[in-house]
Amino acid sequence: MKIWVDITNAPHAHFFKGIIRELEKRGHEVLVTTREFDGLTGILDMLGVDYYVVGKHGGVTLEGKLLASSERMYLLSRLIIEEKPDMALYKHSAEAPRVAFGLQIPSIGFVDNETAIGQNKLILPYTKRLLFPKAIDAYELLKCGADPNGMRPINGFSELAHLYGFIPSKKPLKELGLHSHSYIVMRTEPIKANYFNRDAEKSVLENIIPLLPDIPIVLFPRTESQKKRFEHFENVIIPEHVTDSLSLLYYAKLMIGAGGTMNREALALGTPTISTYPGKLLAVTKWLIGLGIKFHSTDPLEVSEKAWELMRKNGTFRKHIRSIIGSMENPIDIFLKEIELYEEYGTFPVQEIAAESVDKK
Repeated sequence: MKIWVDITNAPHAHFFKGIIRELEKRGHEVLVTTREFDGLTGILDMLGVDYYVVGKHGGVTLEGKLLASSERMYLLSRLIIEEKPDMALYKHSAEAPRVAFGLQIPSIGFVDNETAIGQNKLILPYTKRLLFPKAIDAYELLKCGADPNGMRPINGFSELAHLYGFIPSKKPLKELGLHSHSYIVMRTEPIKANYFNRDAEKSVLENIIPLLPDIPIVLFPRTESQKKRFEHFENVIIPEHVTDSLSLLYYAKLMIGAGGTMNREALALGTPTISTYPGKLLAVTKWLIGLGIKFHSTDPLEVSEKAWELMRKNGTFRKHIRSIIGSMENPIDIFLKEIELYEEYGTFPVQEIAAESVDKK
């Protein structure tokens, strides 16, 4: 089969890299599309993935998002009409599901953010097979238009797919002058995301860093304005180019993140993690907290106290995290299984568990 993969955000490149490679190994032709946004093309180049650049991110305004998305749908439609793929794969792409639906191309989508309601309403009604972490209440997705007969919950989370083929390297540590297990990684708030409804430029991390003065901190800002707010901290290191962030997370003593993806990548690698996300917590985040492998607070003093505790008992926490993670499903396996089923039967089987969720409501 010819399979189209639409990658619209930096984490999606890592999510799909394993799926792409496994599909190619099995003899499928893979067509990858992306957009200009957040260093995406640089990441795909680093991963050795061939792609078409179609459109760009619309920025922070509603007007910009609407215009950019409309233009991208038009450009994607022209390309996909020409390429004629047999199936579409995507994760939180607002354009691919509508293009696939309009051209009657079967699709498999992955959604793990139930709070991105506006985006989900553009995705879920047009997605033939919807994969999602079981931590999310299926009803929240049904309210956005998901087909109850096409839903497939996964006992896991998306970032487990990011570890495909991962071999930790100390090269990025050497480039930044670091030693293994001697530093913290931090990530700022996703201020450009449509689900992040906060206008403040100041990050919660700005009040946490002064409470951790004796340890190097590798910080990943999302914008130039965020970057400038952290440049005055003497113990903060900001990478100047695309780097192997997974290796940095693997060898880190601790991850403290005001977003989501890097937090979950750290957990997938067994690195203790504290979430400082200031908005409504995702169902996946609450689930991981409930499992006792993730911690959350926006209070700087609480975060710093927990940080010192996790660093003192680092080995014990790593062992506990890995024991829990080891029992979970990897999205790569589920995607490949769903593709195999469709290839064999020409349809996706109805998932009874989704139907049960509807009956309960």
